[in-house]
Amino acid sequence: MPVLADHIFALVLAVLFPVRAALFGYRRLTRAMPEDVPRVRLWLYKQGMAIQWALALVCIVLWTSQHRSWAMLGLVPRLNWALGGVTLGLAIVIVFILRERKKALADDEAMARLREQMRRLERMLPRTEEDLRWFERLSITAGICEELLYRGYLIWYVNSWLGLVPAAVIASVIFGLGHAYQGPRGIVLTTMVGLFMSGVYALTGSLYPSMVIHALMDIYSGHTSREAFAREPVVIFEEPSTPEPSGDA
Repeated sequence: MPVLADHIFALVLAVLFPVRAALFGYRRLTRAMPEDVPRVRLWLYKQGMAIQWALALVCIVLWTSQHRSWAMLGLVPRLNWALGGVTLGLAIVIVFILRERKKALADDEAMARLREQMRRLERMLPRTEEDLRWFERLSITAGICEELLYRGYLIWYVNSWLGLVPAAVIASVIFGLGHAYQGPRGIVLTTMVGLFMSGVYALTGSLYPSMVIHALMDIYSGHTSREAFAREPVVIFEEPSTPEPSGDA
């Protein structure tokens, strides 16, 4: 059963971490002057990585201090038919998505639609090669840490009182609210992603498949959005020409 330290840590994950992301992270990026955006964007990537790894470390230390089973946290690999099915499904989805991505990259209208969908997050998305490298690291961090915290730990915590299904739903909603800076559509989408990852976790009995899927999803999003915004037409505003003074004065 959870102890006092678990209640405090769950409160951090459910309230403080999402509030920090919305109010003190992304807001700083949206308020930055255009010339400061690249610097603030990288700062946000690095800060997000540091905070997530710190929370993951606290989770591991707390779990170890209570002498709990790693299987209860989803950190024991399980070789079963469900894992084989998820792996096969993932391989099929990757092939399909890469084919569709190739088509989309050749379609200017598709790229324009993607830019409009991602416009709210434009400042947060990678633009340069350096951005992309750090975004990939952030994606791997999110894949490992967010699955550990919101699928492994938080589902275990809520499951102590409400059962597995309500725990998965509540943890997914909290996960979605943690992405409130993406707007209502982003909250809904990330909640659905959370439910999907919870299903993968329940089927396989391990967090490792959902960690891999989560990281790949984020990496794909970063690469595709960077390509889309790189193709955005540059609008050049020209100074209105001043008419030549007439000789008839």
